[in-house]
Amino acid sequence: MEEKITISAKKKKSLNSLSSLLGELGFSKIMLTKDRLSVEKTLGEDLKGKPSLDYRVIFLEDSIEFTYGLAPKESKRARLLELLPVFLDVLTLCEDYYDIRASTAFSRIQELFADMKKVVGKDAIELSAELEDMRLRYESLNSRYKDLVGSSEANARILLECERRRDELKNLVDRMRAMSDERLQEEIYLWLKMHNGHIDLKEFARTHDIAPSRVEEGLDTLIRQGFIKRRIE
Repeated sequence: MEEKITISAKKKKSLNSLSSLLGELGFSKIMLTKDRLSVEKTLGEDLKGKPSLDYRVIFLEDSIEFTYGLAPKESKRARLLELLPVFLDVLTLCEDYYDIRASTAFSRIQELFADMKKVVGKDAIELSAELEDMRLRYESLNSRYKDLVGSSEANARILLECERRRDELKNLVDRMRAMSDERLQEEIYLWLKMHNGHIDLKEFARTHDIAPSRVEEGLDTLIRQGFIKRRIE
C-alpha cells in the first residue's frame, strides 16, 4: 500500500544538477527524463522478490510528489510522522530549483498534528492513570515484602533457637543413655562369664550401643584391677 503527498511547485532550473546532488545521498534508484526526475529508496525485497518501497520523490514541471510505502496494519499517522522530516529535507535541498508553495501540504500536516494532539492528550491521561495504579501496586507489594522479610527474620531466629534446644536435648539424652565406666565393667564381666571368657569387641559394642574403644578401655581396667586375666592362646 502507498500514500502520496503532492505540493504545488514551479520548476525554475534544469533538473540535471539536482539529479547529481541527490545522487550523492544514497538513493536506491534515480531516473531522469526530459520532464521529470524520480528518486527512490527501497527497503529490500518482499516475499515475491519485489523491491519494497520506503519512499519516492518525483519532481515534475508544476509539482513535487512524495510517495511512501505503508505496510499492512501499519499506522498511517506513525508512518507519516516518521517520513515527514525526510520530505521537508528534500524540499530544502531543491529550493534553488523550484518555487515551492508549501501551503498545499499544510492540510496534511495540520491533520497530522491534530490527530497527534488528540492521541497525546488521551495517552497522557491513560499513562497517568497507569502510573498511579502502578504506584499503588508498588506500595502494596513493598509493604508485603517488608512484612515477609520481618517474618522471615523472626522465623529464622525461632529456627535457630529450636536447633539449639534440639542439640541440648540430644546431648542430654546421649549422656543419659551413655553407660558409666562402672556399669560397663559390670556388663563386660557378665558377658565374659556367660561366654566362657570370650568377647567379641564389635558385637559387644553393637549390642550395648557404645564405641569399641570403650570396650577395650573397660577390659584393660578389669585386667589391671585383677578381676580378669588375659588369656594367652
